[in-house]
Amino acid sequence: MNYIQTKKVRWFTSLVDVLGWLEIKAEDYDWHFSDVDGGWETLSDPSWVTGEELARNLADFDYQFIWSVISVFPKGTKPFTSEEPYANGNPEFWSGKPEKQLSDSLFEIVCWDSSATLFIGLPPELEKKLLKNAPGIKDLNKQNEQRRR
Repeated sequence: MNYIQTKKVRWFTSLVDVLGWLEIKAEDYDWHFSDVDGGWETLSDPSWVTGEELARNLADFDYQFIWSVISVFPKGTKPFTSEEPYANGNPEFWSGKPEKQLSDSLFEIVCWDSSATLFIGLPPELEKKLLKNAPGIKDLNKQNEQRRR
């Protein structure tokens, strides 16, 4: 499922908040960042970040991500930075049922211009947690369908 959050948060996109809403730990996954605007100084674009590295950075400071596609992978996935999903200017999020840009990822968190956070391809168990915990969350697929009318 795909969701969008546009209201009622401290700022977009706080990964500390996102991890809390999903009830997951950064260390339990590996992370691919691309189309990055924001984050910590040494985060390159694209970048492969282990869960431990992400947890250390977030323990230091709750960095804001203005633009980014953060693709979440199972722990131990072979690192790569050859593929570069993008958020800024990507029209695919705003029609139909958006798909993950990296098909092997578990799901993607899209930071959209400091005004929204999108959750693409969220598995059912995390979908339930997000709906329970995240303020202002909406079904992106339904919103896209309404836009079509």
